[in-house]
Amino acid sequence: MRQRKHIRLRNFDYSSSNAYFITICVKGFQHDLGEIKNGIMGLSDIGNVASLQIQEMPIKQPNVVLDEFMIMPNHLHCILDIMRKESSLYKMNQFSKPVTDSISMLINHYKGEVKKWCNNNGYPDFEWQGRFHDHVIRNEVEYYNIKRYIRENPKNWKNDCFFRRDMPTACPINDE
Repeated sequence: MRQRKHIRLRNFDYSSSNAYFITICVKGFQHDLGEIKNGIMGLSDIGNVASLQIQEMPIKQPNVVLDEFMIMPNHLHCILDIMRKESSLYKMNQFSKPVTDSISMLINHYKGEVKKWCNNNGYPDFEWQGRFHDHVIRNEVEYYNIKRYIRENPKNWKNDCFFRRDMPTACPINDE
């Protein structure tokens, strides 16, 4: 049995006040969220729900700020800012021990809400990949580069690793 590599930083509190760059993929990289024509993303029904649910995250989770986001045909990118209260205790990231208000819990809840809608509205075969990619944004230059990357993703689609499945090692997530 192949052992999965660690994809999270060890000894890092993923519920801490930080900006996080998140990528969530559709299982098998299926183009279930819509399609791109002339560099513009057109959302499918599932893509519309994915967009609505990511926009509702700050309403449901007041400690979360949704910054830039983009739904793509088979994945989405977003920047999430977690604003933790000063009095909150440090929460160690431990395998299989969910931490309230952590990135993992937020993403799992998000994926569950979209999947629940799909199951109830004629899309029972829709699935997300089991994992997601995260990156803790470390400085302002990185933040603006990631923000630009997200915004320009549709017009760069033909060069995107999620489109070009012949380059699986270039993608941040490949757990098919």
